[in-house]
Amino acid sequence: MMPKAFQLVLLGAGIIGTLALGAMITFSLLATMHSSTPARVQQVTAGPYQLKVSLYNDPANAGFALPFAIAPQSSIHDGLTYTVVTVPGQGVSATPVRASLSPDANVPGGVQGEAEIPVSGSWTLHIDVDGPQGHGSTIVPITATAPPAVPSWLGWLVGLLPFYTIIALLVIYWRRRDQAQAVAVGQAAEQGVAVYSQGEPVHSSAPGDEAP
Repeated sequence: MMPKAFQLVLLGAGIIGTLALGAMITFSLLATMHSSTPARVQQVTAGPYQLKVSLYNDPANAGFALPFAIAPQSSIHDGLTYTVVTVPGQGVSATPVRASLSPDANVPGGVQGEAEIPVSGSWTLHIDVDGPQGHGSTIVPITATAPPAVPSWLGWLVGLLPFYTIIALLVIYWRRRDQAQAVAVGQAAEQGVAVYSQGEPVHSSAPGDEAP
């Protein structure tokens, strides 16, 4: 059965590792969350339609979805349908990705959605609109950057956790071994058994055994 001290060390290492991993996940989520206020608003023309495009991260975070909203800026807002695709720029190793859309309950004829941008670089948001006045299209340039790096102290803590655990286990092992040896020496001395230290026998003797 594993000694209790070893169990406590492993339990402590597991708790520290879980907390560190949770901190890394929380940091990544906070770094990519967007506020309710658009980071960038751009007025565009898609054929006969005037649109307002709101981006909630600028620059976008590569590897995460970019929240956006599209709102018509004219009296024509009934019967509008949208198709939005993120297209990688020249030199960006990626393929176009179609964005997910849903109606915006607060804007008549508007939509909100999320555009997937898997890698960093230059991208464009291609917007196609169909409605009573026909078809229109426009593009919105986007720059995607890598998410903020995890703090170095947190990375070192997680990376060196196995090393700390091994050192703690070795220290416990050495201390238990020394304690066991000390107990064995004490028991041998009490029983009058010769204990060898540095190659020389040492005999214990009880009081009164000395020659007169």
